[in-house]
Amino acid sequence: MAEQSSEFRLNDKVKAEDLLYASMFHTEDKKYIWWGFVVAIVIHLVLLVVPLPKFDRTVAPKKEANVVVVRKYVPPPPKIERKQIVRKKLTRKVPVPDPTPDEPEPIREPEPEIEPEILPPDAEFIIGDPEPPPPQGPLLAGVGGVTNPTRIAESYIQPVYPELARKAKIEGKVFLQAVVEKDGDVGEVALLRCNRPGLGFEESAIEAVEQWQYEPATQAGRPVDVFITVIVDFTLQ
Repeated sequence: MAEQSSEFRLNDKVKAEDLLYASMFHTEDKKYIWWGFVVAIVIHLVLLVVPLPKFDRTVAPKKEANVVVVRKYVPPPPKIERKQIVRKKLTRKVPVPDPTPDEPEPIREPEPEIEPEILPPDAEFIIGDPEPPPPQGPLLAGVGGVTNPTRIAESYIQPVYPELARKAKIEGKVFLQAVVEKDGDVGEVALLRCNRPGLGFEESAIEAVEQWQYEPATQAGRPVDVFITVIVDFTLQ
C-alpha cells in the first residue's frame, strides 16, 4: 500500500508539472518556437552547403617614401674678364735737318695777347644747377617735392543738401578730383565716385567745390597747378 501511494504521489506530481508547463507555454508560443527551430536548421544547412568567400590576406607591399635631397646652392665662380693689354711702341722724334742752313731764319712776329672780356656790372651769374623748365599740366600734390594746397577758411561754401535726399532721409558721400591752379582758384572738377548716385549729391558737391579758394601748391618755391582729391559728406542734422 505504501508503494502504491508513493506512485500515486509521483504521478500527481508529474501531472502537476505538465499542467504548469502547459499553462506557461501557450499554443501560439509553441508554433513560434517550432518555426524558429525550422529556420535555425535551414540556416545551418545553407552555411554548410554554400561556400564562404575567401579573403585575400596578403600584405600589400609598402611604398618607398619619396626622399627629397636638399643641396646647398653653390654659385658659380665669377667670370674673370681678361683685358687685352696693348703695348705701344715708344718712338722718338728725329729732328728734321734744315734744308737751307746758310739762309737766315725768318723773323716771326709774336702773337698778340688776348685781352680778357670785361663783363658788365649788372651781369647775373648762375651758381649750381639751372632751374628745371616749368611743368606741363597739373602735378600731384605731395609727390616730387610738390606741397599740398591749403583751403582758405573764408572761401568755404557749404554744399546744398538735395531736397529729394532730405525727404527720403538719405545721407551720401561724394569723391571728387579737382585742379587747384597757380592763383588758388579751383579749375576742372571731375566726379570719381558717389555712394548714393541719382539723388543730386554729385551736382551739389561740384557746384560748391568750384567756388572754394586755396593757398596754391608750390614746387621749388614756385606756384604750380596740382590735382587734389576732395571728399564731400552729406549728413542729416
